[in-house]
Amino acid sequence: MTQQESAKRIGRRGMLTGLGAAAAGAGVLALSATPAGAAPGDPVVQGADNDAGGAGTILRSTAGGATLEVRNAVGVGGAVGVKASADVGVDASGFDAGVVGFSSNGNGLVGRSDIGYGVVGTASDLGGIGVVASAPDEFSKTALDVRGQVRFARSGVVTVPAGATSATVAGLQVYTSTHALAVAQRNTAVWVKAAVPNSGTGQLRVYLNAAAPAGGVPVAWWLLEV
Repeated sequence: MTQQESAKRIGRRGMLTGLGAAAAGAGVLALSATPAGAAPGDPVVQGADNDAGGAGTILRSTAGGATLEVRNAVGVGGAVGVKASADVGVDASGFDAGVVGFSSNGNGLVGRSDIGYGVVGTASDLGGIGVVASAPDEFSKTALDVRGQVRFARSGVVTVPAGATSATVAGLQVYTSTHALAVAQRNTAVWVKAAVPNSGTGQLRVYLNAAAPAGGVPVAWWLLEV
């Protein structure tokens, strides 16, 4: 082999090596680019922003445990396991529970909202309960701690007019389990003697111990189930 032929072979080998290095570099750039474009059927690339366009992703499993488990090893400083952003961030349904939140040193579940409701609980069937607050009936264990104003839909104010001894609130949903509390909202010589709900008529009747003075007596009432 002449010296000229040897130089040609080395030059061709160097060119191929350079092309291979360039291709490898392009592959690294493609993997690190964000977002990573993906078509239906493509794998999810870890450590990248995967963009499947208009296609959704469904993960199915018959495992006895979690279908998908996400762990953040940081564990402190605001580390987040799962973060969702959409009109509805997370839509979860389950036979025993739709969402379970637990914390050993903080809040099990936090709900925030700017103009809506931080947490909404709805009961849509007989025996259902929208929200349950539970704690053992023991010292320093509180089931419900409300900080701020409270509003109840089954409450209001009715005024016993001057000269009358009672007033009626109509159009209520009253059941055999319904009871009422009532307190006068004006300091007079008369006072609220009784507040009687009637499940047959859907009414609440408030009674004073004597006739209301001039200007009447406003009475705040509240219905509750016992």
